[in-house]
Amino acid sequence: MNPVAATHMDISLRQPLLQGFGMALNNRTIRISQINVTAAREQFRSQLLDLVASVLNLYWDLVAANTELKARRQALEITQKFFDDTKKEIAAEAIPPIQLPRAEAEVATRRQEVLIAQANVRQQEILLKEALSHTEDPILEAASIVTVDRIEVPDADDLPPLRQLVATALAKRPDVAVTKYREQTDEMNLAGTANPLLPNAVLNLLSYDRGTAGEGHTVSGEAPNPYFVGGLGSAEAQVLRRNFPNNQAVIGLSASLGNRSAQADYAIDQLQYRQSQVTDQKATNSIVVDVAARMSALRQAHTRYDAAKATLALQRQLLEADEQRFVSGARTTTFDTIMSDQRALVTAQLSEANALASYTRARISLDQVLGETLETNHISLEEGLNGHVERQSQIPGVPDLGKQ
Repeated sequence: MNPVAATHMDISLRQPLLQGFGMALNNRTIRISQINVTAAREQFRSQLLDLVASVLNLYWDLVAANTELKARRQALEITQKFFDDTKKEIAAEAIPPIQLPRAEAEVATRRQEVLIAQANVRQQEILLKEALSHTEDPILEAASIVTVDRIEVPDADDLPPLRQLVATALAKRPDVAVTKYREQTDEMNLAGTANPLLPNAVLNLLSYDRGTAGEGHTVSGEAPNPYFVGGLGSAEAQVLRRNFPNNQAVIGLSASLGNRSAQADYAIDQLQYRQSQVTDQKATNSIVVDVAARMSALRQAHTRYDAAKATLALQRQLLEADEQRFVSGARTTTFDTIMSDQRALVTAQLSEANALASYTRARISLDQVLGETLETNHISLEEGLNGHVERQSQIPGVPDLGKQ
């Protein structure tokens, strides 16, 4: 045949049987990437949780500073009242005039303490503003923060058992979730170093077809076979019909002697994986210790608050009784006694305020170690991801005008 058209079609399949075999090995990077996306979400939740806890501490520190300022002002009012009573007693010649400068000095001391407490409140406001906004805003800088919440301590802290709280922490803490995801990715990566230890076994399958067509010529008196007479279309039709198929199957097997490099990589990854497991177990044990410590701190803070509250009530009663005896002219009650009672009352008030702040910090710390900070404060992770709060702020005790 001259001219002639020759066509061919080859289909080949190569399948590893040992090294490089399996979906679990070849799609591990896709699965690891999917897990990393979820782990990144948990890492963001961890940062959001820490941020909320930090802002909560700053807010309650401001509340505690306002409580201290209120106590200082009450102490100044008591001292001022005693100063005025002292002036009246001196005018009535019931006590010597020498007591007046001492009472006046006590008023000056209390007034200075009020000024220091006011400066502390302003400092706490600045810290809270910096945490809430990182942009320069003259209106925000000039504004004062009015706290509408009060620190409330329940009569009793009905905490669940330690094991139940530990289970809650293991289920809700974002760092625990990130650790679990890291273990999953480490196990997937181990397949990439364990598989090269296997020998190479490859199955090759090949199927090919040939087609021939052209302009036939008579040779030695024989006419050409009409099946092969034609053009390119006839040759391609032979291929597509698979008139002349050929099939091959070949299995090749090879193995490295020693394979030291793969063995070293496998041993290193196994060692790192075991070390990671030990580290994760230590972290789990530390969670148990942290939860127990936070529970103990919360209970101790509650006990200190109860003691400070009782001491404040007794100290107030003692000051009122001594003031009545002092006014009535009892000899057993002196000017120094009244001053001592006033200082003790201020100390008791500050102790109660500090106990309230300590209890609040302990409560926030316990929620943080349990991973419940966002749930306790009704904060949505989706709002944090979107950077927009869907809910509108509502001041306690003020009706929602949008619903009227």
